[in-house]
Amino acid sequence: MLSSELIVDARALDGLRSEWDELAVACALPLMAPATVMSWWRHLAPANAEPRSVAVRDGKKLIGLAPFYVTPEERQRVDYRLPGIELAARLSPLAAPGREWEVAGEVAQVLATAHPRPDLIALEGHPVASQWPAALRDSWPGALRPPLRQYVTQGAPTVSLGQPTFEGWLSGKSANFRSQMRRMRRQFVADGGVARVSTEDKIAADIDTFMRLHAARWEKRGRSGIVAMGKKYSATIHEISRSHLQDGRFRLWILELQGTPISAQLFISAGSEVAYINGGWDERFAHLKPAILGILYAIEDAFAHSLERMDLGAGALPYKQRLADGSDPVAWNILVVPGSRLPLTVIRTAPMLARSALRDKAKRALSVQQAERLRDLRDKLTR
Repeated sequence: MLSSELIVDARALDGLRSEWDELAVACALPLMAPATVMSWWRHLAPANAEPRSVAVRDGKKLIGLAPFYVTPEERQRVDYRLPGIELAARLSPLAAPGREWEVAGEVAQVLATAHPRPDLIALEGHPVASQWPAALRDSWPGALRPPLRQYVTQGAPTVSLGQPTFEGWLSGKSANFRSQMRRMRRQFVADGGVARVSTEDKIAADIDTFMRLHAARWEKRGRSGIVAMGKKYSATIHEISRSHLQDGRFRLWILELQGTPISAQLFISAGSEVAYINGGWDERFAHLKPAILGILYAIEDAFAHSLERMDLGAGALPYKQRLADGSDPVAWNILVVPGSRLPLTVIRTAPMLARSALRDKAKRALSVQQAERLRDLRDKLTR
């Protein structure tokens, strides 16, 4: 017998932490683990955000959790969203593997009668391959189904860790790639380079390094969401580290050259998956390709921890493409909830959908380099 509960208090949501984490591990979704979501609630959530999470049980066992939130504003559109897009993409409700449609049916029933009633359900940075958008639409109670719109898609390069060893993985790459990577590592070490994972005694300083290197890299390139969030962002990742630094699921890789940090890159894992969250590096050392080098060390480390895949995050940037051997795109979806406010919601979302569709077409037509040049020009004109 399935039962469902609407959770409207963050403390009650935090009380599910142990069994919630088991679900995130089973689904291999690091961004949806309780350490990440609850850190977001404490530091990055909008001031007026309220949980509207749905927990689904089979008997006493938690088999699903949809940790939506709402920011209710009088006479404005009521959106239900998943927390965490400020950190990275690949957000999704959780369900025990193979039970997505059952759980989605329960979630749809609860959300349809929740207060405030949603006008729109947003699944941002959601895996394109996921069944959740269609399952929520088809399970919605009543004669009308919510219109489903997918308005942005982004490539998300991935690295398969199916080989028994890191060397086995490397041997499957091209001879040119192997030669370049090995030469790059040798030069880094010969120049006095050291790669290390942050530890408890260094985590505060290393997070400061991460923030500083990221900010410096974006100083002349335009707007960075991480820089804009500032101390809120650093507090968020610091709290995540307190939950998962010791068990190895939080990995902040620091590359140092003769004691000077030149790169800092953050990875979070759950189950068989490790996700690259973000990073920063000193462009004075671009000849060492610190972005690629840092990820290469993280890939080797992932093999040591018997992980199966690395998600390099949304955006098919050239440095990611050099390492990737697959892609698992993410998308931005909305379900417009049937009801008396549906026409108004459609009107209010139309401009956003049109702009997003135009940007999506432009991205498909332009190379990555051309798109970056246009963004740089836009940012210069804005400043």
